Amino acid sequence: MKLLILGINLSLFLSCFILTTHQIPWLFALFFLLLLSLSPFWIVPGGFAWRNSSLDVPGPVGWPLLGTLPLMNAVAHRNLAAAAASLSATRLMKFSLGATRVIISSHPDTAKEILGGSAFSDRPIKDSARFLMFERAIGFAPSGAYWRHLRRIAANHMFSPKRILNLEPLRQQVVNHMVVQTQRAMETKGFVELRMILQKGSLTNILETVFGSFLSSAMADELGPMVKEGYELIAMFNWEDHFPLRFLDFNGVKRRCHKLSSKVKIVVGRIVEERRKEALEQSINGGNHDFLTALLTLSKEDQLSDSDMIAVLWVRTLFLSSKKHILFCIDSV
Repeated sequence: MKLLILGINLSLFLSCFILTTHQIPWLFALFFLLLLSLSPFWIVPGGFAWRNSSLDVPGPVGWPLLGTLPLMNAVAHRNLAAAAASLSATRLMKFSLGATRVIISSHPDTAKEILGGSAFSDRPIKDSARFLMFERAIGFAPSGAYWRHLRRIAANHMFSPKRILNLEPLRQQVVNHMVVQTQRAMETKGFVELRMILQKGSLTNILETVFGSFLSSAMADELGPMVKEGYELIAMFNWEDHFPLRFLDFNGVKRRCHKLSSKVKIVVGRIVEERRKEALEQSINGGNHDFLTALLTLSKEDQLSDSDMIAVLWVRTLFLSSKKHILFCIDSV
């Protein structure tokens, strides 16, 4: 605070000197004074998004208007960890991303406490995530009756130890097929394009885990590009997430999300309806253990609407894609 006051006094002195000596045009001096008058607006711990907050948590001042956005590059996690360490704020640090308030923790105990709190469930989500139905899935649904319902379904049905164990043959089958493809490519070409084999194997594993082995190859080929585009849209930086510019849609994210969301509802909805009609006996009595089977065989009081089922299946597919780095991070191979 003392340094801030000293800087303001020095700036005032320089401004007065400029005005009295006429060394710099007076319009520039007035512009400088205007910027100076606005300095308390953004020279605050955590950046200007925190200007009206009384939260006593340290944080970097950041850039005017931009806040800490310049640090959000490919190694943002390292930049933020370094900033937290320099401010002795590893437990909690606040900063601004444009007009968005952000709090992070670089301490495992504090992070665990945050993840277990209801405030974390109610955190705002990106526009692209909302447009792509993430609000209806367990990872992003606000805390409440619906969120508790999804959590119970996930724990007791979709991710029960028995179901995960029963999916082991599928994973083994995918791995065996990838090994065969690798051997065949080596015998015929003398070299192996690992990227394509890994992409295809990972996508097959994800789609069959979520939708089951009843999924036709044509449907899988249709879902693949949709999964890739959805992941790209979620990861894409969007100015509208941090500034009140939603009506402009600079990067076309909103338009692309609406278009993809409509396509997802049609394609995934068709898969759900076909499975409901043709595979009920096969799914229930045939021992299928995919996520779609889990949702279709829920008891009446636990059943989800078709729109919620589509959202849960779609977001789960994207989540598995990001966790396995399929189609995207494999590009570095």
